[in-house]
Amino acid sequence: MIVRHRYPTATLDRSFDRAFEQLTSSFFDSRRPVGPTVDGSWNDDEYVLTIDLPGVPAEAVNVEVTGTSLMLSAATDTMEWQRSLQLGGRLDPDKIRANHIDGRLTVRIGTYDEPEARRIEIDTAPAQPAIEAAAEEFPDGQPAEG
Repeated sequence: MIVRHRYPTATLDRSFDRAFEQLTSSFFDSRRPVGPTVDGSWNDDEYVLTIDLPGVPAEAVNVEVTGTSLMLSAATDTMEWQRSLQLGGRLDPDKIRANHIDGRLTVRIGTYDEPEARRIEIDTAPAQPAIEAAAEEFPDGQPAEG
């Protein structure tokens, strides 16, 4: 509990009073985010989002992806909600599946496939200076017309 004593004889700066009141009121602010909560967790090689939307039919739910932005939304006569999420570097926007069963939206996002290892050839020839390379390309010193 925060207690502040005020002494009538002391002169206190009003800005300090306002700052103190804002600080203490923020401790007791009971505002919560409006709308459903998006829960996310890793399940093997995919990230799974679950959103409870009780009473919202599947036709009122929308899942869209543009680049690396995932937009989740739901709209009925009595409620409108949307949430935009950025997909991390491992998540593949081409591997998104969604289903809506009994008021729960589940969105599964797969990861990029690991590329197979490949051997890189190492060139052992000395690098040609740019002037020699140009002379070989244009032996008469002029590019061909045409």
